[in-house]
Amino acid sequence: MATISTMTWQILGRRLLLALSMVFGLVACGQKGALFIPTDPEASDRAVFPQVLVPDNRSTPPRTTQP
Repeated sequence: MATISTMTWQILGRRLLLALSMVFGLVACGQKGALFIPTDPEASDRAVFPQVLVPDNRSTPPRTTQP
């Protein structure tokens, strides 16, 4: 009777771990509902993606909203 070697178990274990990680990652990612660009007044003060990556170090006063 042939036995499965330790190396084969390690390879199978790694593949199983990779497959499970991918499945859990795909299940857990994303936002529910449709994607949209917010247009409300509060959204105008939020940072956009390039500003998040490279923040502006110049000191500018924050904008205030009128009540």
